[in-house]
Amino acid sequence: MADPTPQLRMGFTRFDRLASPQPALGYSLRTFRPGDEEDWLALLRTEPQWAWDRARLDWMLNGGRGVMPPNGIFFATCDDRPVAAACTFLYPDATPPAGELGWVITHPDHRRCGLALQVCRAVLGYIRDQGYTYAFLKTEDFRVPAIKMYLQIGFEPEMVHSSHPAWWAALYQSLAKGAHAPDAPHQ
Repeated sequence: MADPTPQLRMGFTRFDRLASPQPALGYSLRTFRPGDEEDWLALLRTEPQWAWDRARLDWMLNGGRGVMPPNGIFFATCDDRPVAAACTFLYPDATPPAGELGWVITHPDHRRCGLALQVCRAVLGYIRDQGYTYAFLKTEDFRVPAIKMYLQIGFEPEMVHSSHPAWWAALYQSLAKGAHAPDAPHQ
């Protein structure tokens, strides 16, 4: 049985060109506060492909995957309720030391307001302010609107699997033609 194809990976080094976050009218931007856990879980659960429960979130908040500083978790809010989110993982012992942009999500009722872009900019600004010069993210091939946004921010594809160059070439070709995304990478 073949190993599953790994997630797409994108790297970021353009911190000198990073725009400051500016949420749309009617929205605010803030960091995580104790008590936000249930609202964040509800938000994460709006992505049908993701499986989230309180135990997983608590594990992550307690450093199970990597250093996840609470002030590196950003929410776009409407009436102080989180409607978009992105978080930071820090890997100071990696080569090179890296920050990871993770779990970017916007509630379906608040999409197309640029909120994901703003929380991503906030996370990248946080990573930069911690002294990092490299960040990365991992994503799924079906998240084409998110991938387009990551490219707009300045992320670049990193080829971590033999199928990825062909998938990225097909994506760029489809974007140039205004067509739909390519099929998922296959081994």
